[in-house]
Amino acid sequence: MKLLWLILLLPNILHSQIQIDKSGDGCDLKVDSALNVIKQYDSTKYKLLTSVCSKVEFWTNSFSSNDGIKTILVSVGDVKLNSINNLAVVLVHESLHLYLMDRKNGLSEKVEENYCYRYELEFLKMLPNPEPWLISHALDNIQATQ
Repeated sequence: MKLLWLILLLPNILHSQIQIDKSGDGCDLKVDSALNVIKQYDSTKYKLLTSVCSKVEFWTNSFSSNDGIKTILVSVGDVKLNSINNLAVVLVHESLHLYLMDRKNGLSEKVEENYCYRYELEFLKMLPNPEPWLISHALDNIQATQ
């Protein structure tokens, strides 16, 4: 009987607080893989992510974002890049936005964006083989938001 409960609860334990919208094209599976990358390589950022985000949805805008409350909105364009590391970076970046918004930080948009790109770069440095274009993107945006 205990084994049955474990089997039933295991999917909820893995990413206990984050619900991923199901999609027929596998977007949800890619986000699940990205969550596993975050959990494996930076448990601190994973803990923050799971504390501020309860849901991941997909949208057709050209950029990923968040709803300002508890949901990260992943751009279908980001999914189509076929980079699990990119999706992990999106989740890490947007989770810091949610964290800062929740604390009503009073930062300007530019300063907050700079913090989020720096946070993103810290995460990229934890990965064994991040794509060079992800690092360039973070560095370019850190420079642009100074």
